[in-house]
Amino acid sequence: MKKFTLAFVIFFLVISTAIIKNTTKQIEDEIFIVKENIRVLNSEFENVSLEYDYLSSAERLLEYQS
Repeated sequence: MKKFTLAFVIFFLVISTAIIKNTTKQIEDEIFIVKENIRVLNSEFENVSLEYDYLSSAERLLEYQS
């Protein structure tokens, strides 16, 4: 009976470890995807910000010229 209980405990620990490891891998994949999306959005934001600064500077120059 003790051998059966010990085997069951070991089996339970192995299964729970596998489930936790799989879940952790999925979470890491989701984090990676979110970080990549943030990187792309930051790049796009920098481009839009640069364009805005350039266009707003041109408008200011025209206002100063008038």
